[in-house]
Amino acid sequence: MTPSRLAAATLALCLSTAAHAQDTLQIIHVTVIDPASRTVRPDMTVTLSGGLIAAVEPAALAAAPEGVRAIDGRGRFLIPGLMDMHVHTNVAPVTETSLALFLAHGITSVRDMAGDCWEPQTPPFLCRDDLVTYNARIDAGALAGPDLVRLSSAFVQSDRTGHLPPDADPMFTPQTEEQGRALADYLDARGADLVKMYHAILPAAYEGLMDRAGELGLEVSGHIPLVLSAAEASAAGQRTLEHAKDIVTDCSGFGAEYHARIRAVIGGDETAQWPDDAERLSRTVASFDADTCRALMRELAANGTYYVPTHGTREMDARAGDPAYRDHPALAYIPGFQRQHWNADLDRTAAEPAEVRDHYARFYALGLQVTALAHEEGVAVMVGTDANDTMIIPGISAHEELARLVEAGLGPMDALRAATATPARYLGRDGTLGTVQAGAEADLLLLDANPLDDIAGTRAIAAVIADGRLHDRAGLDALLDNVRQRAAEGTLPGE
Repeated sequence: MTPSRLAAATLALCLSTAAHAQDTLQIIHVTVIDPASRTVRPDMTVTLSGGLIAAVEPAALAAAPEGVRAIDGRGRFLIPGLMDMHVHTNVAPVTETSLALFLAHGITSVRDMAGDCWEPQTPPFLCRDDLVTYNARIDAGALAGPDLVRLSSAFVQSDRTGHLPPDADPMFTPQTEEQGRALADYLDARGADLVKMYHAILPAAYEGLMDRAGELGLEVSGHIPLVLSAAEASAAGQRTLEHAKDIVTDCSGFGAEYHARIRAVIGGDETAQWPDDAERLSRTVASFDADTCRALMRELAANGTYYVPTHGTREMDARAGDPAYRDHPALAYIPGFQRQHWNADLDRTAAEPAEVRDHYARFYALGLQVTALAHEEGVAVMVGTDANDTMIIPGISAHEELARLVEAGLGPMDALRAATATPARYLGRDGTLGTVQAGAEADLLLLDANPLDDIAGTRAIAAVIADGRLHDRAGLDALLDNVRQRAAEGTLPGE
């Protein structure tokens, strides 16, 4: 048997072992940490049946049905499965391995923020129907991966040159209010769970899209348009705002001028000058103001806007030239063609002019401060990573983002909530997801270390339970070995 076929057989065995999702299972004498209720309950027995949590009760009172598999939880900690609310899985060569990496690192739900293609479809990008099919296979136990809880549209912007295939349908690049409204109708009919907003959109197109999306009850989330402040995007109804970099400038004395100049350039003012990266970074860093930021965050909180900072992408800027950063041990899971693309991006970033590069580290630190202020002012912060962006390795990046939230000043329980209870509330699934209580979905992590003592404890995974299916440590290691081998061989799905 060839090495690749051996790896495939190992993976099939792993999935076969995990496929008994509806069997009853008990985790006994375990400490239950439930971020939703902020409770810690030692010496509990948790019974799972039919893909749900059937009971959570003191171990001394729990019945032990004959023939039920029991897992010893002594010295261990049970938390909800983690959710990554900003990932990218729609590039065919890495879709299956990305899904496996998420599950192997305890990520049981993800929101894909590139969950559809532009038409006509251009390989290797997948469309919504492709990802729906993947999700069905995951639900059936035929493929290892997390639940794809939200699939966005392809990103929406007015710029006809930015990243789109040359023959993309002009429907996707609205210029006018009427075209914005028409695009909302199109994406709603296409079945998008949400519209992915990008930053380069014209004011009229944005207004039309937002108005029509509101009439349809269609969520709009994503980047803050360059022509708007974070407060304006929040007031307009964007449900989530992604990326700390877009908010840091609005927390500075440069924010209002920054957006005004962009609007002037777009509006045809020949005297206006577009603010380049050097000016944006230097003036943002020089005029950052915590009081301005607090006032902004109070507006976001009042509007019920969720915030997904993706700090790892800004750490990439700050550390692009750091050899230790570029030697991440988990790069063994990333195929050569993807590493080549990432290295080119790192090289470009590290070669930026000094007047840009010298501000990256401070800008990243300000992003952490913004997240702390957001949390303090009641903004709902969610873990999102931009997985599959440069150096954002699926699965492990969520644990790294949890560490950044704690570095920013959130306590470990609040950081856990950002990856469990808060996404559940965003999804409208309070009480049924992101919690350890009877009636909730059986998406759980069994840990060998207490994440409340050190958030790094989320990495000490003894087992993952996804939709009631148990993936023990041996099964998770088999998944990781398979991904590592496929990365080394450069094999694609089906080979």
